[in-house]
Parts: sequence; structure tokens; C-alpha cells
Amino acid sequence: MPVSSRKPAPQANFIFKGTVQKLKAAAMKNVPVDDRTAVVRVDQVVEAPKALTGYDGQNITVRLAGRQQVKQGQQLLFHAQGWIFGDGIAVQSLSHEPIKPMHAALLTRGGDPVEHKQRRELRQRFDSADVVVSGIVSSVHLPEDAPEMQTRQTLLKAGAAPPGAGRISEHDPRWRHAIIDIDEVHKGTHAKKQIVIHFPSSKDVRWYKAPKFQPGQQGLFMLHKTKTATAAAGSAPLALAEEATPDVFTALHPNDYQPFDQPDGIKALIEAEPENTDE
Repeated sequence: MPVSSRKPAPQANFIFKGTVQKLKAAAMKNVPVDDRTAVVRVDQVVEAPKALTGYDGQNITVRLAGRQQVKQGQQLLFHAQGWIFGDGIAVQSLSHEPIKPMHAALLTRGGDPVEHKQRRELRQRFDSADVVVSGIVSSVHLPEDAPEMQTRQTLLKAGAAPPGAGRISEHDPRWRHAIIDIDEVHKGTHAKKQIVIHFPSSKDVRWYKAPKFQPGQQGLFMLHKTKTATAAAGSAPLALAEEATPDVFTALHPNDYQPFDQPDGIKALIEAEPENTDE
């Protein structure tokens, strides 16, 4: 298969403790109200982007997740995303649950909600990565120039690629290959001194947040393995047997590359115990 361009499942970026004030209602104008809309007082912001901080003690509109019933006066832990911004805010709850004793550590840890969010998201990228290495980008190539593309070129000559392979779309990622000289492997196994990262050089809306690598960049790379044979000018798959399909590493999320001079120290985060906001 090609490197996936499908949008990932939504992730909560606004976690807060709140009390349901009113059901089938909204705290701001121009919000569609139905039986899954509620006015909720924000009792405590646990994690949030900067735009959603500062709402402690305020009423906001929440579109409730699923069909689970809630009651007026009930206190819940919400995992939500921003939805509508205007004379107030409305958020979409991805999940919510009653406050329980096991939430005590989460709700009493203190600190900055923005930093907690950033730390959790960084930890999630590290945990989901197949290989994590530190090193330096030694060079960047078009796919034809990268070593693993020799397999593709051989197969093209043999007629193994389907008609239309490499077709360019409006969201063409314009794949490039970054060669990383490895200093240390922090997770997974990789015996070679170099590793190749497939990354989109396009600034299209689908790809603009993905790291764009340049020679000389140093840092930590959280790499995700995909079975693919990337077309030189797009991401069309080749008709290959499974054993002929190489493992390809991508770094498509902004957190997948962390410069060494990143504040707060990525190494300290890696060595820390993982946090769990879903307990």
C-alpha cells in the first residue's frame, strides 16, 4: 500500500473537569441545539491548547459524545476538541466519564495545562513509533536517488508497476528521502549507521504540518514503519509480492522531529514514566 494520507482519528486536545448546568441548551449564539447539546461549567482545565486556556469557572457549550445519558448537576471529566468559536466557545466531546477516585492524581498534579498537553502528545508519538533515533540529516534526495528506490527502478524496467503509477494529484505529497546519520537508537532496533525517512515536501493543506527535512538538521526522529513502495512522483502502490515490499519509515506528525535544542529536554521525557490521562 502507499504511505497513508488518510486523516487520523480525532484526538482530544482539551481535557477538563466540568459540571453540567443545563441540557438541550447552549451558552452562545449560533450553535445548533439538540438533545446532545449541553451547557457545562468548566471547573478545572487539565490539558488545553493556548486558545482554550483561561476558561476556568466559565460556562461553555459542549456537544456530548455518543448516547451516554448525563444529568444536570453531574460532574464529569471531558476529553474534547474545539468546535465553534464566537461570543464564547463550543467544544465537541469525544468522551466523558464521571469523576472517580482514580482521577485524583491527574486532577491534583498542578502545572501548566498547555505543557501537560504537549508532553502527553509527545509521549504518544514516542510510544507509537517503531524506531526512535538521534542523529543528523546528512542529505535529502528525490526518491529515484535514494538507495531503496533501486528496487522500484528495477521493477519498472521489468514492467511490474501498474499503468498510471506515479500519477500526480492536487494533494501530491512530493515525496523526498532524508538520509539520517544515526548517533544512537533510543527505541526499536536498527543495525545500520543510516536510516532513510520518507517525507512530503509539499506544503499542501494535507501535508504542511509534516516536518520538512534539510541537510544539517540535528535532533531526535520518531519514525513509523509502513509497508510501501512509494512512487517517484506520488504515492501509488506497486503490484509487488509482500516479500519484495520494503519497510519504509515516515515522520509525518510535527512531534516526530525534535531538535536537540527543544525546550524542556526530549531526553528527560523519554526516560520519564508514561503519563495516562484516561485512567
